[in-house]
Amino acid sequence: MSDKNIEIMKKIIEEKKKKSSQQGSIPRADKKIGGSRNAHKNNKSGGLFDK
Repeated sequence: MSDKNIEIMKKIIEEKKKKSSQQGSIPRADKKIGGSRNAHKNNKSGGLFDK
């Protein structure tokens, strides 16, 4: 590639960097670590002979 093309590409890249740095970023949500869960309920109530 010629030097002219390289200079043009560098200029385009610099413009994109400026444009992206000027944009406001969306703040990330606060991470929620852990939390309460309901206990696992065991529904086994015996077999045929446990009555």
